[in-house]
Amino acid sequence: MASQTAANVLVALKREATIGTAPATVTDAARLRFIDSPGLVLNRAQIMSGEKRSDRLAPMGRLGGKSVTGSFNTEATVGGATDILLEAIARGAWATAVAIGFASVTSITTGTNTVMGSGDWVSQGIRVGDIFRLSGHSVAANNDKNLRVTAVSSGTITVPAGSLTLNATADTSGTLTVLRKLVNPATPTRYSHAIEQYDADIDLSELFLGCRVTGVSLSFRPGANATIGYTFLGLDRTKLDTGTSPYYSNPSVTTGLALVADDSTILKDGVRVASFTGMDLNLQIAASGVPVIGSFVSPDIFDNDLTISGTITGLRSDFANLTLYDAETEFSLSVVLEEPVASGAKPCLALYLPRVKISGLSAPAGGGDGAKVETLQLMIGPRASATGHDATAIAFHTSAAA
Repeated sequence: MASQTAANVLVALKREATIGTAPATVTDAARLRFIDSPGLVLNRAQIMSGEKRSDRLAPMGRLGGKSVTGSFNTEATVGGATDILLEAIARGAWATAVAIGFASVTSITTGTNTVMGSGDWVSQGIRVGDIFRLSGHSVAANNDKNLRVTAVSSGTITVPAGSLTLNATADTSGTLTVLRKLVNPATPTRYSHAIEQYDADIDLSELFLGCRVTGVSLSFRPGANATIGYTFLGLDRTKLDTGTSPYYSNPSVTTGLALVADDSTILKDGVRVASFTGMDLNLQIAASGVPVIGSFVSPDIFDNDLTISGTITGLRSDFANLTLYDAETEFSLSVVLEEPVASGAKPCLALYLPRVKISGLSAPAGGGDGAKVETLQLMIGPRASATGHDATAIAFHTSAAA
């Protein structure tokens, strides 16, 4: 009899139309490119009798209500399952990329950190935190860059200093493309997924149903791939025998490189930062199932508030962070991860946090080798709607096509 190896396990997922019901169409699922992970497991409540027997032995118990818990760890990649699962934690929907012709704002000129037009960028939909690219610009060096909007007014988009090459000559032919964006909507959209763990060596599958994303953790370290961990809470599990496994037919899988933290650009209040030694972000949705009489399965996974927290470690060069901490001063944070490519636009995955403040700060008194390192605990909250800004606690951006 064959035994299942630990490495030859395939994981695929697809959205459910009705929570707890497997998709009727088995195509168009997405493969999850995971690394060592706990995976998903079916749990059963234990029902124990209180009977007192004359032999003083505890009676055999029963198994009760079901629930699914577990998590998958991945290296950050562009598109595919990443887009699906980030959409689930944000409880929103990706906005499509928007192409704005230079002619629609009459013409543009560029400074070293500005794109200026005769029209209104705000009415064109540009928001602080957006990622955009120029194409067809007369200065080749300005094309195909992933540029973060740090400020926007009617006639001017501001990007980090030194991002562009000065060109005072008006350009009328070309396109500014705002990449796809995901924000927290005013009315959350609740998603559930049917997730298959296929043991390929023995041709058997477990299909976990009614799985909602309840947590996403992102981690960035020097000299390492950026990682994203996904936590799930679900309703039930179905076993699929040989002949009915795998459930999903030819799930799609992305082929892009894993994103490396060293290839990232980090901005704090729109200014590049090169002193962080590590960064972690945790998005957590409070959620639970509810046991009911007459069924072993909860009717739903009831999801509630999303909280976002984080930690940064960085080199101490002054007391600026102490001042921010004491005054509860808010700032923005941005991370742009890019694939290295020889030419053309770099595939990217990015995030933007509009309202951050330091909720705790510590640093060792001294000793040891190397620099003194601060640890900052981050408090993250939603930004109110305002001209030129999205009302959101976090925004994700991707170059992946819809």
